[in-house]
Amino acid sequence: MNKWKIAFFLLVLLLIGSIGAFVYWITAPVESVWVEETSTSAEGNVLTVNATKEDFQAIANTYLEKAMGEKPLPLQISVDDQIVLSSEFTAFSINLPVRMFFEPYVEENGNIRLEQSSVEIGRLSLDPETILKLLRDSIELPKWMVVNPAKEEVLIQLSDIPMASGVGVRAKELNLAEDIITLEIVIPKE
Repeated sequence: MNKWKIAFFLLVLLLIGSIGAFVYWITAPVESVWVEETSTSAEGNVLTVNATKEDFQAIANTYLEKAMGEKPLPLQISVDDQIVLSSEFTAFSINLPVRMFFEPYVEENGNIRLEQSSVEIGRLSLDPETILKLLRDSIELPKWMVVNPAKEEVLIQLSDIPMASGVGVRAKELNLAEDIITLEIVIPKE
């Protein structure tokens, strides 16, 4: 056998191995993420703020941009009847636009839990758990944004967002269908 045939077969084996490793990586079972329960202290004066979807979207993107610092913003949040996280994944030098749709829920401690309802990723058909695993593993998100692929959800820990002077934020109500978004700002007594 001549050396070009050997080189060709080695190249084919390398490509097949790379594709197999990539498929294994995105389809491997995910471990559950443990989330420490945090809550905004009720000590202090509470200011109730009503916001619109546009206000909430602008605030969310501003805090995400601030948390990322000098790094490019890997994720865009938009709010309509659902919360949509938009990003791009690069696979084999191809940029794939991804849109993940979430239903928001307010937890007892004032944090926001986003349950994934659907995914759009070009023409590919991948399950939501795989997309969230890719999101968690490929994008460095702020510590207050916890991706849990096993439960198909993203937890926004409002109590962990750094604020000036110990001010805390907690969600009270998120009714996107009626454009009712109520947040509480807790100003500590000093």
